[in-house]
Amino acid sequence: MDTTYQARWISRKRWGELRKSGGTQTGLVLDHLNGTLIIEPVGSDLGDGPVMSSQEAEYELQPAWLLGRRGLVNEARRRLGLALERLVGVEAVPS
Repeated sequence: MDTTYQARWISRKRWGELRKSGGTQTGLVLDHLNGTLIIEPVGSDLGDGPVMSSQEAEYELQPAWLLGRRGLVNEARRRLGLALERLVGVEAVPS
């Protein structure tokens, strides 16, 4: 994982506190089938769960588990230095 961002789980209570205080400008929040993830700058302490390893983040940031737009998923993966997800079954049209 990139050393400037990290992935963590964030509780509903903590997410509500951040929304009210406006403290989410630097983080990227993703709705996951098992809760909520936040991609945050290292040291910002936005999330309240343990920091994920790169293998955990790779697994949890799969489009199958996330409820948001693919662009948001790819932005999260880019911030963490993970490979971007491609659309399945879409081929480039030769010019």
